[in-house]
Amino acid sequence: MVIRLDAVATGSQNRRVVKTILLAAAALAVLTGCQSAVEKQRLEEAASGDLPNCARIRVVSGGCGKNSGLTEVYVDNMHKNHAVQVTLRKHSQEGDDDTDYAIAEGGQLFVGCGGGGTSFAVVGCKVLKRQAEKM
Repeated sequence: MVIRLDAVATGSQNRRVVKTILLAAAALAVLTGCQSAVEKQRLEEAASGDLPNCARIRVVSGGCGKNSGLTEVYVDNMHKNHAVQVTLRKHSQEGDDDTDYAIAEGGQLFVGCGGGGTSFAVVGCKVLKRQAEKM
C-alpha cells in the first residue's frame, strides 16, 4: 500500500483554509448585522417627530391645470440620501383624506391642486431605506 504524503498534506491544508474562510464569513455576517441594526435605529430616531426635516409641502402659484385660481401642491423629501414614506392629509369640503406616498431620495411629488377650499398637510413621515448606494 502506497500513501502519498503530498496528497495528505494538501487535504489537511484545504480543510484549514475552508475553516478559516467559514470563520471569516461568520464574523462578517455578525458584524454586518450589528451595523445594520445600529444604522436602522439611527434613521428611525432621525425621522421620528421631526416632520419639517423629513418632508414639507410646497405650493407653486400660477394656476393648476386649466384653473388659474388654484395652486400646484408638491411634497418634497428633505432627505437627500433616503427615500421616505409620507402621510399626507388632504382637507376639502368632502372631509379629510390621508394618503401615503413614497418619495425618492431628495425627490418631489405632485400631489394635487390647492386652493378653493382644498389644503394639504404632512401628518407622518418615516425613512424607508438606508443611504442610497452610489454607482
